[in-house]
Amino acid sequence: MKFKYININKEEKIIDLPVSEEIFNKTKSFVKGSRLIDMYYSWLIWDLRDYFFEKMILDSFRKEINSFCKRILLADFDYEKHASSKDVKVVQMYYHVYIWDQVFIACEPEGSFHKESLVKDRLELKLDFELEELEYLLEQLLNEFEVDYSEFKKKEDISTNELEIDFLVENLLRECWRKTKEEANSKIVGTLFEATGLGSTGDLDTDEVIGDSEELIIEFFKKRNIKA
Repeated sequence: MKFKYININKEEKIIDLPVSEEIFNKTKSFVKGSRLIDMYYSWLIWDLRDYFFEKMILDSFRKEINSFCKRILLADFDYEKHASSKDVKVVQMYYHVYIWDQVFIACEPEGSFHKESLVKDRLELKLDFELEELEYLLEQLLNEFEVDYSEFKKKEDISTNELEIDFLVENLLRECWRKTKEEANSKIVGTLFEATGLGSTGDLDTDEVIGDSEELIIEFFKKRNIKA
């Protein structure tokens, strides 16, 4: 359904909601007069918030991430004297979300796979964002549902509380990687992981979980006829 709201510049906007008008109205009748803090984990608002974050913030980075992936898939690194782009077989991409304002992404030849350093420095991408517009929309949505969020707002940030951000970021990175890889016709493969160690290392191309040890990574790609 379509939802009308006023953006932070006081302009009327319309955004698509991934829910039918019937479900929206049923939910509204059910939660009217409730406190948001009592609906902490299991309510439509959190699904809509994640959707808005993806559409309003993460999707705006697609062009930059595609360009970043293209550099990786063309092996556009600054190489050591003994190395060249032909030596890069497997790369590792990792990211960290500074939850209030930035997604940081970096990439370099896979350390477990390439024993000797090939490049002088990793490739980096910093994607800055603001949450004011999202927060403004969420408050209007909660007002439409006639939910009391005053107590919650004092203690938590509605726009990022329990946000499934690693899942959303990894989905976007994989989508951009696959699209760009097909366009570049590159044979480079890659791993993906969250930089602070949350979760496990996965395959960028297939979504398979690899594991975090050097032996597991080497064995995984060996099965795909890529040898260290």
